[in-house]
Amino acid sequence: MSDPGLYERIALRRVHDGGVAKVAGVYLDHGRPTPDYLAEVFDRLIWTGWASVADGNPLWQLRRLTLTDTGHARYAALSQQPQAELTVPAPEFGTTHLQKGGSHTTGTAH
Repeated sequence: MSDPGLYERIALRRVHDGGVAKVAGVYLDHGRPTPDYLAEVFDRLIWTGWASVADGNPLWQLRRLTLTDTGHARYAALSQQPQAELTVPAPEFGTTHLQKGGSHTTGTAH
């Protein structure tokens, strides 16, 4: 994958869904480490003010990411754009096809 717009859309969707947290410099999505290519995008979302990092649990150093108002606006704008079916590699499960509305199907890689 090399489409920065696609990375941004994926990262915004994950933060919007509420599962992204940062622990000791590592980003987790619902408790699982995110792919390396998304870590840079999450950092950029914070730097540009589209996402913020909440104060975390001092014991676990868990800090949840949330979208700011501008992040919500950006996510809404990207979600409104008509899009063709996007193919995103998911090496452990084959190829994932994202369709409008965020649904996905998994099949074997070609």
